[in-house]
Amino acid sequence: MNYLVAMLIFLVLLLSAALIVALSRVRRLRGTQRATLEELPTGLCILEQQRVVQWNDHLVQISGITAERAMGNEVAALPAPWPAAFNDALTAKPGDVIKRSLGEDPNGNPRWLILHSGPVPNPAQRRFVLVEDISDYQRLQDELLHNERLASVGRLAAGVAHEIGNPVTGIACIAQNLVDGADAVEVEQGSAEILKQTERINRTVAALMQLSHPGSSSDNPQCLPCNLADCVDEAIHLLSLKLDGTATRFDNRCDREVLVNADAQLLLQVALNLLDNAHSAASEEGDVLVTSVADDDTVRWLIDNPGPPMDSHQLSQVFEPFYTTKDVGEGTGLGLPLVRSMLEDMDGSIQLLSPIPGGGFGTRAQVTLRRASYATDFTGQT
Repeated sequence: MNYLVAMLIFLVLLLSAALIVALSRVRRLRGTQRATLEELPTGLCILEQQRVVQWNDHLVQISGITAERAMGNEVAALPAPWPAAFNDALTAKPGDVIKRSLGEDPNGNPRWLILHSGPVPNPAQRRFVLVEDISDYQRLQDELLHNERLASVGRLAAGVAHEIGNPVTGIACIAQNLVDGADAVEVEQGSAEILKQTERINRTVAALMQLSHPGSSSDNPQCLPCNLADCVDEAIHLLSLKLDGTATRFDNRCDREVLVNADAQLLLQVALNLLDNAHSAASEEGDVLVTSVADDDTVRWLIDNPGPPMDSHQLSQVFEPFYTTKDVGEGTGLGLPLVRSMLEDMDGSIQLLSPIPGGGFGTRAQVTLRRASYATDFTGQT
């Protein structure tokens, strides 16, 4: 009997020792896990029933809110703009990434964040929010966008000289005729022609100024009702200044009555990039067809080029920075990534379809934008 009791005691002690070792390992693992989460190079907040249970060091740096101040508090009690930012992330669809402004840094530069939320598997009631400061990335993107605009202006330089030089020559000839003597009818006709040629110059200069001006940027789009067909017309006019001698033409069949919610300057840059790409791909195969399809909430803007279709590998890579299907020296590989980024900042999207659905040839750029009207202020009121 004593032997059995001794054995039981030994087993209890052995199990207790094993349990102590296991618990010690669990504590070490938890400590290591918590230290790893604290040292992540990305901001991390863990919430349990809307209360903060973890607020790591990187999030302290991003937010300026200490862990002591955040821990144990509800999200709604955090300083602005964090309650709204976290709420957007927590209520977003799975996989969605939320982009938010954080005002300006001490040097006056805009600060931008992206937030992503998901459930913590164990315990099931917890959720995490990852926060990343993308201010430097956004500034670099804006610089690339502006450089792309300036590069577009440079590519149009020869055509600009032609577009401005011809009206100036015409005005000079008309003025000389008026100086040499003309009756009242000739003066009236000459004056009207001078005004017409001056308007032609003004239109070209205004379009170039809008294209090259750095005022609108993708981090601060000024979205207002824009006429899509007019924007396409403007882009076609600018591209016509390139005078590259190709036979490709543009057929703008966009609905003249349809408006989209967009930043006019960014929309023009998008149109220029997509139409220029379509022009290059179409070569001499035929005209580039531009159409629009509208429903109650959105507008699909379709740009079809009849050139050779793209293969699956090209379609999978075409939105990657520095990937280009053009010859060396003719493309930077930045146009389409910038286009996608600009559209996302205007709550839009882009998709390439090749071959064109139902056609068996060519490539379609399909842009989706929010529909607008001049009677809507985009806050839900009319």
